[in-house]
Amino acid sequence: MKIRVDPGPLKESHLSGHAIRFAVGGVVTVTTGLIAKTFGPVVGGLFLALPAILPAGIALLVRLENRKAGPGARGDRARRAVVIQTTGAAAGALGMVAFGLVAWARFGHWPAWLTLVAATAAWSAVAALVWFLRKTPRNETVRGEPSRRRSRLPRPASSPSRRPSPSR
Repeated sequence: MKIRVDPGPLKESHLSGHAIRFAVGGVVTVTTGLIAKTFGPVVGGLFLALPAILPAGIALLVRLENRKAGPGARGDRARRAVVIQTTGAAAGALGMVAFGLVAWARFGHWPAWLTLVAATAAWSAVAALVWFLRKTPRNETVRGEPSRRRSRLPRPASSPSRRPSPSR
């Protein structure tokens, strides 16, 4: 996958979508702060793992992708886009775990700048690894059809093969 900048989606975004993300992120941040103040920083820190704008981002993404797909294809395009977005969020969250572990283990032992560089490198490495591991061919589909490995039931002998045979 080649990383590139695509300004096209900026034309499709609306100010209201950004405002909703900002508001939801603010509410989640304030709620996390109140939880930390009430129950202590250890409990409050657990809530910092929630990506503040992920719920609003997913809702807006579903609406945008369904609008793009049109009435005949509702759901499938949005579902794929949301899977990609949440996979990225999960990869980033696991990377943050690595960041936290490195920072926790090295602060006080190494200079602060070196600890932050090492923790950031750990975050980047873990997030990238998780992102690329999602592409491993576990149960791949062939031309949009489910893999035969998913079903443990044998196909009846009378049913024709869904996959066209290669012509020789």
